[in-house]
Amino acid sequence: LASATRETLLRQARGLATSAVIASGGIPVFNSPGKESTPRRFCVVGSGPAGMYAADRLLAAFGEDARVDVIEKLPTPFGLVRSGVAPDHAGTKSVVNRFDGILRDPRVTYLGNVSFGEHVGLDDLYARYSATVLCYGAEGDKKLGVPGEDLPGSHSAREFVGWYNGDPRCVKDLDAPMRRALACAEGDTAVIFGLGNVAVDCARMLLRAPEHLASTDVCQHALEALRRSTVRRVVMVGRRGVAQGAFSPKELRELLNLPGVRVTVDPMELALEPEDEADLAAHRPRRRAYEAIVKSIESPPAGVEADLKAGGGRELVLKFLRSPTEFLPSDDGENSVRSVDLAVNRLEGAAGSRKAVPTGEKERVDRVSLVLRSVGYKGLPAKGVKEGFPFDHERGVVPNVAGRVMEKMGGYPTHVTGVYVAGWLKRGPSGIIGTNLHCAEETVESIAEDAGNGRLRRPDYRFKGKGVRPLLESRGVRVVDAEGWGRIDAAERAAGEAAGKPREKFVSVDSMVRTALAIGEN
Repeated sequence: LASATRETLLRQARGLATSAVIASGGIPVFNSPGKESTPRRFCVVGSGPAGMYAADRLLAAFGEDARVDVIEKLPTPFGLVRSGVAPDHAGTKSVVNRFDGILRDPRVTYLGNVSFGEHVGLDDLYARYSATVLCYGAEGDKKLGVPGEDLPGSHSAREFVGWYNGDPRCVKDLDAPMRRALACAEGDTAVIFGLGNVAVDCARMLLRAPEHLASTDVCQHALEALRRSTVRRVVMVGRRGVAQGAFSPKELRELLNLPGVRVTVDPMELALEPEDEADLAAHRPRRRAYEAIVKSIESPPAGVEADLKAGGGRELVLKFLRSPTEFLPSDDGENSVRSVDLAVNRLEGAAGSRKAVPTGEKERVDRVSLVLRSVGYKGLPAKGVKEGFPFDHERGVVPNVAGRVMEKMGGYPTHVTGVYVAGWLKRGPSGIIGTNLHCAEETVESIAEDAGNGRLRRPDYRFKGKGVRPLLESRGVRVVDAEGWGRIDAAERAAGEAAGKPREKFVSVDSMVRTALAIGEN
């Protein structure tokens, strides 16, 4: 796919014939007698921003003839808007109001607590929908690839964010280890690898005074652990220079201006080569971020030094031009991470393509109790598809052209009829929430074009246009529908109101399901 031009692939995708797919042993197309029935039914796998925007655009494109089933692994919808946005960024979460409106549309059926690959597979969807849009995101993490990376106390930023935001999977796996790491008597330092906005969120959650989080929707278990935390220093590490940092100015300034937090940066790491100056000139947000760092060093908030001397202050250390080489364990028998070895780098190359090269110098960060890797999410192949379904393991995406899933048949890229992709699974883990709207629009434009050319799937008439819900019920799946999600939402809001916060989230799937299905109520 990489060697073909986008225009060529688009022509190939548009020129497919269903007979060619059947003749070559591809996915069968289920035909109903006579004319295709209306309305058309679509399936969206995943209810994060990409999935919700895809559902919204399908409704807009196909109007009253559209029926959209949204499948979600968890009982609760909205993906990383619910479990990825920091609790103290309530404004960013306001998009759920729009998403809730989409789920309330009578043309949409929400099917929560349904695991794609366990409860239902792609073959089940082929027979029941005109088109399926895969939007299940990036559920994996990129690794640093250094010795000791998997020691206790070393986690991905994705897991940490899910833990304090109440993702049931992260809470189940991480709650006990995170409580131990945060309360470690031998370590007062957390090290975060990465300089993007997720890393900034993690640093802010560790450094912000817990009383300032109490009125947010941070989960109670996380708030309690943060109140007992012994972490007083957070070290953020980037392999390249200050001019190449990926953080956004607004989020960075919020971190740099936290009350009671001293910001420390080696002045030598703020020095700029001409190529770095050119990078900053070409990227205004990076220039603003650089200026914010310089200002925080030159004009620290009043009282920070006194707080630190009194043992009540906290410190943010920004380390540029550093790469991890090894995580070292404690010698107290627990074998948890306690030190991090770093290689010192220098930059080479022209502006816009600066590369970090080791200088041979080393340094160590001691008294470490927690390490977070924030070097990127990574998409994973779905369990609900047959072996051989197209997936780019290196990039963590499904190969596609304008959202059409492409596979190689006879050496040529060919559209997998009726299967599309949107969101991070389509383009990789990049962009903001709004980026998914444009991404979904492109995919739905492809679906609409294929519909106009008669190239969508014809669902098997034997399923009477009812989608996959009857199949799920026959398999004993406890499906959480939009009404059930409404019960969860109301219960969380009520619990939050009693605690003086927007909501108190359920952190176990069983509790969510029991509330959604009103199990145990009289």
